[in-house]
Amino acid sequence: MYAHLDSVQPSTKETVVRPKPGTGRDPYARDRRAVEGGSEMRTLFRSIIVAAALAALSVTVAAFQGRSEAQPAHPATYASPPPTKATPQDPPRPRLQPAPARLNPDPLHATGDLLEVSIAHQRLRVWRDGRVVYRFVISTGRPGYETPTGHYRILNKISNAWSRKWSVWMPWAMRWHNGYFLHQLPHKPGSTVNIGATKLGTPDSHGCVRVNVGDAETLFRWTSVGTPVWVH
Repeated sequence: MYAHLDSVQPSTKETVVRPKPGTGRDPYARDRRAVEGGSEMRTLFRSIIVAAALAALSVTVAAFQGRSEAQPAHPATYASPPPTKATPQDPPRPRLQPAPARLNPDPLHATGDLLEVSIAHQRLRVWRDGRVVYRFVISTGRPGYETPTGHYRILNKISNAWSRKWSVWMPWAMRWHNGYFLHQLPHKPGSTVNIGATKLGTPDSHGCVRVNVGDAETLFRWTSVGTPVWVH
């Protein structure tokens, strides 16, 4: 029934090319030689690249060794900066504490105002810029009530001070040390008699410096708070 289809069915069998009898030739020999030749070229090219890389590496190593050999054998030294001259440092200064007023023992070379009380001479001299402007007869402390000596300053001024200890008035009083004053001859309340008027020029007070009537007011108005006082 299908015999007529067999006559038109294409053949699926592979056609094998065989060498002609008697020739002995391989039809694929040329292709194999081409493939083998390409492999040899690639192998040769890789060999050339490897050789070039090795040569470059050898040159680099040789250059590095040359630089290493050119370095000095001894260790590197570094220049130090020139020494600087040390600046001497001042020793620390102690903190100064305020000291009592110190006056020039020679009033002739002193400047400003100064009240000088001389116990030996029972005199008070008023100095200004090395010149005596006033001299007063005074009375300092009697034995047992000596007037303290040293350098002081006028602390405050009272035109009419009251002494509770001795119950007397002390006009034109100027305090120069604790309870010690320069003042006019004292008097009792309600009395016009000045105590110690007849003894001026001799030690007669309880430690204060007594000044005569009139002189005390002059001294009071001339003197300022802070004026130095030198008792000796």
